[in-house]
Amino acid sequence: MTPSSQRYSSRALLIVLALALPLIVAGFQMAKAGNSPGVSPVLPETIQLNVGDSLVVHSDHLAIQQVFLQGNLTAATLDKPSQYPADYFRLGSSMPGVYQLQVIFNQASSYNINLYIRQNGTNAIDNSTDFYVSGGSFELNVSAYFNPNPTEAMIQAPSVSGWDGFVNWVGNFGQAFPAWVKALYLLLGVQFLVVGGLWIRRESAKKEAATQPIDMGEKIYLWLDVAYKFLLASFVAIVAIMAGELILLFVLRFMFLVSLNLLSLWDLFVIGFAGGAVIMMYVIRFTLGKAFDLKPLGDE
Repeated sequence: MTPSSQRYSSRALLIVLALALPLIVAGFQMAKAGNSPGVSPVLPETIQLNVGDSLVVHSDHLAIQQVFLQGNLTAATLDKPSQYPADYFRLGSSMPGVYQLQVIFNQASSYNINLYIRQNGTNAIDNSTDFYVSGGSFELNVSAYFNPNPTEAMIQAPSVSGWDGFVNWVGNFGQAFPAWVKALYLLLGVQFLVVGGLWIRRESAKKEAATQPIDMGEKIYLWLDVAYKFLLASFVAIVAIMAGELILLFVLRFMFLVSLNLLSLWDLFVIGFAGGAVIMMYVIRFTLGKAFDLKPLGDE
């Protein structure tokens, strides 16, 4: 090779190296940046909560380095550590709204992260999500949506009708009585209504035939007398049925050693209600009889 060709080859090699050197340096910088501990993976999360619930971020090591929060900070309730690094952070809100929570973790060794919701009142844990990081930095971005409390949305508006309120009250009150008590009151009520109505009509006809007509006040008193006898008969029947069940249970369990669970007939509330209804009707009947000098037809 001649000296001129050698000089040409050296110059060409220098030109190639000069052109390739910036590309090599740039590739090295990119690889270094990709392996640098300062660049952390980012994981987005979307959480739905109710007002009063709390969003909790917990780590099994002191891995939480920084926390950034964006939203209505006036309504936010924070349970944050006094210093960092820390192992927990808690966010709540007293008003509906959206919060953007950015949590940066960093730990030389491996660590676990737990993201969950603590429900208001019960402190039950819901929507728990775990993350494992083998080491280094990690970034968690959470979009927390605080929705209105469903219990507040379920509050019913007051009834615009007094009749609707009375019907609802009767329905709720009736749930306290067993089915057999309702059936007993229904059967006896129909019987006393029919028999009592026929009896009052027959006695009224007799009075009118004897030129002693019965006015409206006397008819009301007679119907109160029928209602009193109906309530008294119902009370006696309820006590008799419950007493019979107690006797039967006593015989089976203490004489024949048989354990038998019958229907729950013994209910002090039912007896108290039946007895109270009888006393109340008797007082009303007695008061009207004394005030207006009224008395049942059979006593005249």
